[in-house]
Amino acid sequence: MFNPLVSIIIPTYNRADLIGNTLDSILVQTYTNWECIVVDDGSTDTTENVVNYYVEKDARFQYYKRPSEYKSGGNGSRNYGFDVSKGEYVNWFDSDDLMLPDAIQRKLDAFEENVDFVVANSLNFDEEGTVSRPYELNYDIPITAENFISQTIGWITNDVLVRRKVIQIRFNEELKSGQEYNFFARLLFVTDKGKYLKKDVSKRRIHKDSIQVKLSSSKQKTIQLLANELHLWRDIHAMANWEINKRILKRIIRFSYETTDKFSLPHFLFQIENLLFFSKNKAVFIFYNFWILFHLFSGKGYFFIRKIYKILN
Repeated sequence: MFNPLVSIIIPTYNRADLIGNTLDSILVQTYTNWECIVVDDGSTDTTENVVNYYVEKDARFQYYKRPSEYKSGGNGSRNYGFDVSKGEYVNWFDSDDLMLPDAIQRKLDAFEENVDFVVANSLNFDEEGTVSRPYELNYDIPITAENFISQTIGWITNDVLVRRKVIQIRFNEELKSGQEYNFFARLLFVTDKGKYLKKDVSKRRIHKDSIQVKLSSSKQKTIQLLANELHLWRDIHAMANWEINKRILKRIIRFSYETTDKFSLPHFLFQIENLLFFSKNKAVFIFYNFWILFHLFSGKGYFFIRKIYKILN
């Protein structure tokens, strides 16, 4: 009988008012051979008391505080949770979201011998009861690193169940958002043997504390996107082909242009440092530096950005 241990890993921070609902949704799973590891990132509310109530009620729940050697933030907690987990299959989950009762069973049932991970669907919900979809899976597009990085396919962490043996990477602890994109882009260089499950298995809560809501201004969002792309480049450029690298490079240049202020010299120097690291094409490097100089002193220079795009196309 196929009855592997599944590790459900939940990072949390100040979720005393919501995490009980999340743990209730795990407690009623139709599949019962699981462990649920909650890693607290330094909560100052009563999260510990709430989680310990479940630990005392059911030994499958475990509560940990993130050790100091793991960086603060959800990614450090995710990495620590993985390190102490024992399951043959792993499902990271967020502490304010909900699993539908048959979420784990449905994902396990979808596994085949040559499948390393299963991707299911989610529904968004908010405080007013509005339901929507975070994305629409196109089941006809193959699961590959190139398709994921081009964003023709995509998913959220909650919906993926992964064989432990293929998790040879870590969540990037430098990132404050975009961790799903970074992690799964890199995982797809380890294995792209994934399978879509055409079922809704979880509900993602949208509320005022969501990271994307906090990134209120367009510029803030673009700065974060730039940081995410720079980290992704550093993580995968040696493994990726030039088409993938070119796609990331174009986004880095676009986000750099959109977020750089005139006379913002520290930001310019930061851009130069990163370009020196990732530049494969000397012409791109030269035109980028011309743009920096023109933009620094005149606020202009888009001519050089157009030149770069022409080279990359």
